[in-house]
Amino acid sequence: MKFTDLKQELLEGVYDPGIFKAFFLAGGSGSGKSYSAEKATGSAAGKFQWHEKIEAKITPGKVGPYGLKVVNSDEQLEFGLLKAKMSSNMRAYTDDETTKKELIRARGKKVTAKREQLWVNGRLGLIIDGTAKDLTKLGIKKKQLEDVGYDTYMIFVNTSLDIALQQNQDRARKLKDEIIHQTWQEVQGIKDTLANLFAGGFVEIVNNRAGEDVFRKAFVEVGKLIKLPPNKPAAKMWIAHELEQKKR
Repeated sequence: MKFTDLKQELLEGVYDPGIFKAFFLAGGSGSGKSYSAEKATGSAAGKFQWHEKIEAKITPGKVGPYGLKVVNSDEQLEFGLLKAKMSSNMRAYTDDETTKKELIRARGKKVTAKREQLWVNGRLGLIIDGTAKDLTKLGIKKKQLEDVGYDTYMIFVNTSLDIALQQNQDRARKLKDEIIHQTWQEVQGIKDTLANLFAGGFVEIVNNRAGEDVFRKAFVEVGKLIKLPPNKPAAKMWIAHELEQKKR
C-alpha cells in the first residue's frame, strides 16, 4: 500500500462504515480463516506466491463493503519469501531455511504492527487475523482497542481435523502435519472461552467445505454488528471531535 493511499484512508476514517469495529479471527491452521473472513466481510490481505513458470503471482488486498482493513503478518511473510526466492512449501525447509524464514517473519510482524497502529489511529475497522490461541495476548489486545472506543467481536472458523489436514495439502504455503494437529487441538480447547469472551458478538463459520449459504449467513451476521453505532464514550467523543475539525 502506498503512503498516499493510506493517508487518504485515514482522512476518510470518520466516514468509514466499519469505524470503531474490530473483528478478531480464530481457527487452527488449515481451517481456512482468511478465505472464510473474506467471504464473510469482503476484505482480504494481499497474497504473494512464488511460481516456477512465472516470476511471481501477486494478489492485491482488498477492502470490502464494510471497510474493514486486514491485519495479517502472513502477507508480509509471503512477500519476504518471494523476495528471498524461497519455496512456500515449508515442510521441505532445511534447518537454515527455517531460521531464515523466522527472521523474515519477525520483520513482517514489525511492518504489520506499524500499519495496524496507523489504522487504529484513524479508528478504522479491523480484521485481526490469527489463531487466537494465546488468550492472554488476545485479552490485552482486546482491551487496548476497547479503551480507545472499539467494539470487539470474533469470527471463529471451525473445521474437522481431517478437513484442516486436507486444506493444508491443497494450499501453496504448506505446514507440517503436526502443526495442523497442534493448532486444531489448541483452538478446540478454547472455543467455549472465546465464545464467552465475545458474548453477543461471536460469529462461528463451520468451514467443512462450506457452501455459499454458510458464508452468506456469516456475511449478514457481520453486517448486523457493523451497523450497530459505536456506543463507547471514547468513540463518541472522537467522532464528535473529528466532525468538528472537518467543519473548520
